[in-house]
Amino acid sequence: MTNTEGKGDTLKVRMDAVTLSMMDTARAYLKLDKSKFIRESVREKAESVIAEHQKTRFSAEDWTAFFGALDAQAAPTPRMKRAAAMFRDIQK
Repeated sequence: MTNTEGKGDTLKVRMDAVTLSMMDTARAYLKLDKSKFIRESVREKAESVIAEHQKTRFSAEDWTAFFGALDAQAAPTPRMKRAAAMFRDIQK
């Protein structure tokens, strides 16, 4: 077993002094070490970006068309009529 088993890749980051100071203050409030604070912050941001890009957005016209299609009763097709007739015949 090696010492690196179960550990992820290493990431080196350059930060300006203001950002580093803000990070140190924030992580002190949360009582987290630098690595854990950065991992959690990156994960939260990544989840947020992914969720935002995976949303389906509808315009007002899209919503109207969608709910209109749900509310409108479709006329039965010939195939549906044959299926209903076959079902009635089976039930007899």
